[in-house]
Amino acid sequence: MKKGLLIAAFLISAAAHAQIGIRAGIGSSNFSNGDVQRAFTSLIRPHLGVYYGMEATEKLTVEPGLFFSGKGISTLSSFTNNEFEEVLSYLDIPVLARYAVNKDFNVFAGPQVGFLLARTYTEGSIKITDTAPVGGYEIGGVFGVGYQLTDELHLQASYDFGVKSFKYFQADVNNTVLKFSVGYTLPSNLAKEKTEK
Repeated sequence: MKKGLLIAAFLISAAAHAQIGIRAGIGSSNFSNGDVQRAFTSLIRPHLGVYYGMEATEKLTVEPGLFFSGKGISTLSSFTNNEFEEVLSYLDIPVLARYAVNKDFNVFAGPQVGFLLARTYTEGSIKITDTAPVGGYEIGGVFGVGYQLTDELHLQASYDFGVKSFKYFQADVNNTVLKFSVGYTLPSNLAKEKTEK
C-alpha cells in the first residue's frame, strides 16, 4: 500500500513538472553491419516530432517522444550499375533519460522502437513502394548531447542505432542516423509561476 502511494506521489509530482516540446532537424542515415555499410552512401533525411519531459529529480528528466524519422541509403545497383536511393520513413518512439551536467549542458540515452511507415526505392524512372524487402519495425537505441540556448530553445546532436537486425533483401542490416536537431519546449505552468513571482 505504501509503495503504491509513493509511486502515485512520484507520478503526480513528475506530471506537475512535465514539459511538452517539439523538435526537428536533419540526419545522415546509413545501414550498418561491417562490409554492408561500406557499400552504401549516407542519405540526408529530416526528422520531426514531439517530446514529453518528466522531471524525475533536479538533474534527471525522463523524456518519451514520438517522431517521424527519415532514414535510408543511396548506392549503385549491383545489377544495373545505376545509382539508386532507398528512402525509408519511420515512426520512432524513444524513451530517453536526460541528465543535466550543468544549467546549459546535458547528456541523454535510452531505447527506441521504430515502425516502418513507407518506403520509396528510386532508380532512374523506376519507383517501388513495396515495404516487404525492408521489414516492418526495428529495435534500437539513442544517445547524445544537448545544449540549452534559452529556457525554451535548445540544440542537440544524437546517434540512433538499431540493435535488432532486419533483412534488406539478402543482407542483415541496422539503421544508423547521426542527427542534428533544434527543439522548443513549451513554457510549463510551473515556469510561468516562477516568472510571475
